[in-house]
Amino acid sequence: MANVLSQDEVDSLLGGIDAGSVATETDVPEEKDTVQAYNFGTESGPLNLPTFQVINERLTGFLRDKLSAITKQNVDVKLISNQLVKFDEFCRSLPLPASLNVFRIDPLRGASLLVLEGRLVFSFVEIFFGGRGLNPWKLEGRAFTPIETRIIEKICGIILAECQNVWQEVHPVKMIFSHSEIDPQFTQITEPDDMVISTRISISLPNSSGTLFFCIPYASIEPVKEKFKQKAGYESRVMDTAWQTSLMQRIQKVPLEVSCVLGTATIHAGDLLELDVEDVIMLDQKTSHSVVVKIEDIPKFKGIPGACNKNMAVRIIDTIQKE
Repeated sequence: MANVLSQDEVDSLLGGIDAGSVATETDVPEEKDTVQAYNFGTESGPLNLPTFQVINERLTGFLRDKLSAITKQNVDVKLISNQLVKFDEFCRSLPLPASLNVFRIDPLRGASLLVLEGRLVFSFVEIFFGGRGLNPWKLEGRAFTPIETRIIEKICGIILAECQNVWQEVHPVKMIFSHSEIDPQFTQITEPDDMVISTRISISLPNSSGTLFFCIPYASIEPVKEKFKQKAGYESRVMDTAWQTSLMQRIQKVPLEVSCVLGTATIHAGDLLELDVEDVIMLDQKTSHSVVVKIEDIPKFKGIPGACNKNMAVRIIDTIQKE
């Protein structure tokens, strides 16, 4: 019973607690300062890869020419957006029904998606069979027929071939078509929370329009991500064919002075003063030898003198390479 407190000790202890001189324990856990890491790579938003934007803009130009050629109609193709989103968010944003086509970007790992909006598919089908692409069908509640599937594969082949061409300047790849689906749950190319690059491209036909989607997992381009950030270096390698043609046409219209050296001779000043009409000066070159053709007094070609349509002429036989 030695451990039992007396009444005086109990009163003293309670008085110390009230005065605050005796420390007591509480059930409230001690708060600790914790910092949670914030991963910017998991947040949706604009894609910060300038070269990726450039190659998709070039892709729209190539698709405009190619689709116009195969449909024999004016097809307008425009880039709408490049976004970094979660794969689950991308799937929820798709306008169903749609044709979901799985393809690989060899040698990059993983699979990607090429999505054709349903009304766009049916417009191409009607145009290929001689129609006007007016889209009178009810899209919901039906799958694609074998003929429609074949046309989808043909369109995807054209799009992937043009996409492969524009990627070559950044990284050599091969776009390989795998298969088609109509239900997003059968095209789980990555985890729902993984980030993907979503590219939206608008395709306008004379009587209808639709949207084309690319979905590429961000992890797939991770090994070559730095190449997609080098916008200046990529643009310097890209040749603008329209500008090149215009420049070439302007250069070809520049007037130039052309002269032909038939030969040379050296005479004394006294002989020069005694020259008269119909005198002959012997040159140091025979008529069978080639002559030098000068452009703006710069030797450029070698030729053989002769006549063409009763006019004096020179037939070019070789170029003169400047040392």
